[in-house]
Amino acid sequence: MNAMAEMVAPYATPQADGTLRGQLDAMDLAGVDKAVMLPIATKPTQFEIILKTAIQHRDGKVSPRATGRIIPFASVHPADREVARHLEMIAAEGIKGLKFHPCYQNFRLDDPRVFPMFEKIAELGLVVTTHAGLDLGFRGCMDACGPKQIATLMKNVPGLKFVASHLGGCNGYAAHATDELLELGAYIDTSAIHRNWNLDEEQRLLRSWPKDRILFATDFPWVHYPEAIKWVKSIRAEEDWEYVFHLNAERLLGL
Repeated sequence: MNAMAEMVAPYATPQADGTLRGQLDAMDLAGVDKAVMLPIATKPTQFEIILKTAIQHRDGKVSPRATGRIIPFASVHPADREVARHLEMIAAEGIKGLKFHPCYQNFRLDDPRVFPMFEKIAELGLVVTTHAGLDLGFRGCMDACGPKQIATLMKNVPGLKFVASHLGGCNGYAAHATDELLELGAYIDTSAIHRNWNLDEEQRLLRSWPKDRILFATDFPWVHYPEAIKWVKSIRAEEDWEYVFHLNAERLLGL
């Protein structure tokens, strides 16, 4: 709990203890059936333990309660010298996708040196989700994973299944900067810290993007499920809820 608090203090407060039990309890309380677990490899040597843990969570070996409910992603580090082989291992295990956070992993999404890695990901049909835009703990990282950098990556890696977190990384950039990602086939998710919920651009994106290109997300444990659900429902029309809350994720992840 203290480690989580230090990550973004004083900007946000964890809403749970970071344990699997806390995650499942929160899901039960909110009536959430499934959740995607998104680890990050902050160095190349973490690949194996992250993949092993993902498999254990998927198979219910960490907790029987998690079986069929936790959908684990894997992660690789761009500096991994065996990244292509490791990506093949991820796909062979049936893991659905990978999480990246350029600020923690010290790379830029528009760096041509990472394009081959993402080309391999696209070839394997894996889903990519990445932190996008401003990170409260890395205020000097604005040019690593904003809408412009994401757009450059997607233009150079056609067919990449890409989810831009935090409403496409709009926070801190010009209005409508994220809309280019819509034209390139990206998804955005609804994870956002409370302090951003009333910003005009966040609300515009949630209200205006097509119903089939938005994924419900909370960034739990930073935001509790009921609060995030209430926020989405307060902005998005009711006829779109089933797409945002589950149909889009089911289609993207092949559930």
